[in-house]
Amino acid sequence: MISFSFILTLVGCKNEKNFFPHQQGIIWNYEIKINSDYTGSTDVKRLTVTNIASNIMGKGIIFSKIYSNGDMLSFFKDKFEDSLIRTAAKIVSKTGYDEPVEKIIYPSLDFKIDNWETKSQLYITKGFQPPLRDFIPSAIFKVFYSIKKRNVSINVKAGNFKNCIYIEGKGKSEFIADTRSGPIGVDIFIKEWICPGVGIVKQQRKEQTKASAFGNMSLEKVLINFKE
Repeated sequence: MISFSFILTLVGCKNEKNFFPHQQGIIWNYEIKINSDYTGSTDVKRLTVTNIASNIMGKGIIFSKIYSNGDMLSFFKDKFEDSLIRTAAKIVSKTGYDEPVEKIIYPSLDFKIDNWETKSQLYITKGFQPPLRDFIPSAIFKVFYSIKKRNVSINVKAGNFKNCIYIEGKGKSEFIADTRSGPIGVDIFIKEWICPGVGIVKQQRKEQTKASAFGNMSLEKVLINFKE
């Protein structure tokens, strides 16, 4: 079972450039498509994310989000350090997190930093051929993010959003699927559109290998409804 909560680090105050709203009761509804070029199939899923708690602390704001797949994550908006930090995670999937649970998701709440890196893991790569069918590799690697465009407009089912930030991320990893063969390399590509007052409106992720047993996997998440 794939945990989709990793891509939903959304979460601020009511101002024009608040990219991470934290208020209790906010609801995001997403459509998620997962494609495999090995099978030629696309799985379509829905995911609902709800802010269930929000508390103001001296240094910032701590809040929690629950996901319709059963996951629950907690975050801290550090206003002094100007960063968004994931502080805790309860994951339904048996695979859980290989990457650190506590980590900085975004080093700047209003994107004053153009380039940064963070640790991540493989989420959608899996095996399709025996004896590796449904094998999910474990690998931690660094993703290097950069802001490609500011003040971008994007139109999705949930509406037209303006003044958004467009981000791209790239990473490389490898894993051992079979001790009789060498390591399998994976190239990771990420695109995100983050909009003020909403958070992530659209995200695309690709995990590409040259191994015939795994092929290439892609995920697209699009906001279809947003309720304050």
